[in-house]
Amino acid sequence: MSTNSLVIERFAQALRSGLINKFGCVPAASKLAIEFNLRNTDTNPISREAARKWINGQSMPEAGRLKILIKWLNLNPTYIYSINDLVDERYFNEVANPIDVAHLAVHTLRKAENLAQAAMNFASSLTVILDHSGCISMVNNAWRDAAMLHPALKHGKLACEGVNYLQLCDRVRGPEAKNAAKMAESIREVMRDNAKICHLKYACHSKNERRWFLAKLSAFSDLSDVCFIITHEPITESVFNQ
Repeated sequence: MSTNSLVIERFAQALRSGLINKFGCVPAASKLAIEFNLRNTDTNPISREAARKWINGQSMPEAGRLKILIKWLNLNPTYIYSINDLVDERYFNEVANPIDVAHLAVHTLRKAENLAQAAMNFASSLTVILDHSGCISMVNNAWRDAAMLHPALKHGKLACEGVNYLQLCDRVRGPEAKNAAKMAESIREVMRDNAKICHLKYACHSKNERRWFLAKLSAFSDLSDVCFIITHEPITESVFNQ
């Protein structure tokens, strides 16, 4: 996949997740165009067709429009562009065409990302990595498979890369609301104190099975960067053996 294609793909993922966070679903292209144009005072209005291409990952907006989307939908530019120390953030903020930034960073970061993904997939625990805002940067296969089986998560679309997991927990209602609130509280505790490690035992029963899990939340920092790691271990057997 080319650098531009990778950036456009990530933009579309982040856009769809941001729209779901805002509206509860991905709206029709006509609605996106209308809502965007209400907030767009610096550039020409967009058409329904332009909005459709954004949603489907066929194109992405130029810098001015992208900044509007980032601010409006709380998109994660770091996920879209994979910026690290190879790129001066001042350049990112000032550059006329942000896609140029991706050419500097994505190739090297893609290699590191593939290695990290392979290492995560080796783990059997359900594992997710969040950025400083609570947005999902990476999940392993075990997490993705579990999310795909959860109807409320729309086959994983609401709990994988680009989705703000912290906001997702805040919005949970019904029988799972108490567990979700505890999870959100624990995430915020670790975000406030990166040295803190939180453990959370909770029930997650299916129609045919009673199940318990233990979640572990911790932070990992490298120089000025920090991410937050959550693992979910099944402990049903140990609960019944108590």
